[in-house]
Amino acid sequence: MSEKKHLYRDTQNQKIFGVAKGLADYFDLDVVLVRVIWLILVLCAGTGLLAYLIMAIVVEPKEQVMARIHKDEVKKAEANDDPFAKYDK
Repeated sequence: MSEKKHLYRDTQNQKIFGVAKGLADYFDLDVVLVRVIWLILVLCAGTGLLAYLIMAIVVEPKEQVMARIHKDEVKKAEANDDPFAKYDK
């Protein structure tokens, strides 16, 4: 079974906002390649800068995404342990 991918900003390994590192992790690419692509997009009519700023605002940091995933996994594990948990309310 394949693991679901999650998009995030990697604030641990960031240069500016961590968007490039998060995209590199998501697409399983080298971060240098992603940064070069961003640079080319910035130099070509500035579209890369706008996209980068939007992603820096919209995409959540890695810590928040991983905390939410862990919380969801704990809920699923608790629900699977007790078949009568839904009746305890």
